[in-house]
Amino acid sequence: MPQNKLLYLTASGVGMLTIGLIIVSFKLYDFSVKNNELKDKITLEKSIHQNQISEILKRYDSVNRNYSDGVSLVKKSATVRKVAPSGQLNFRKGKNTTAKEVEKKLSACNINARGVRLISRDVVETCVSSKIDQVRIRFTLEENRDLESGNKEIAIQIINPKKRLLALKGKSETQLVKEVYYDRLNTDACVFIDLYQHQLIVGDYKINLVHNGEVIGSTNFRVN
Repeated sequence: MPQNKLLYLTASGVGMLTIGLIIVSFKLYDFSVKNNELKDKITLEKSIHQNQISEILKRYDSVNRNYSDGVSLVKKSATVRKVAPSGQLNFRKGKNTTAKEVEKKLSACNINARGVRLISRDVVETCVSSKIDQVRIRFTLEENRDLESGNKEIAIQIINPKKRLLALKGKSETQLVKEVYYDRLNTDACVFIDLYQHQLIVGDYKINLVHNGEVIGSTNFRVN
């Protein structure tokens, strides 16, 4: 009886030891599998991060290269502007326009022309051809600090609807010169020109303001 009990205990112990070994082996296998999966995951994430870093570095290099090229172009452009002869601005149609010439050009704005009739001391606007005695021209010489102050000669031309210049002085002078004092600021001026000697025709008349041979402003007025 004691011998049978001993055998039973021994068999039980061997069985439990076997089960324990099986459980330990299974856990070790499971741990090994999970460990390999973790290693693979870490390797994959590392590869992804390396690729992302490489892509970022490539983009940074590209941006840096473009910036460097842009700075070089700006420097080259600045160098070209410094060595440009006599400050020339353009070369259209073989004419060289310098910065000083642009700055010193007189210009007119707010040009307004109306036919008027003189009644006693009153000036009455009219666009009826038979009633117009004069044309009143108002304009502003624009501010330009680069010009000299003083009297400026403004020549006035009037072109009828048939594209012909009217004789404004005698029978041959097609422009009338008026002097306007200019103080380099916005200067308003008003000029009256006689038209009663002309047989005015219906249509739009064009007025040019000319200074130093160049038209500095134009406007139209209507005659009915």
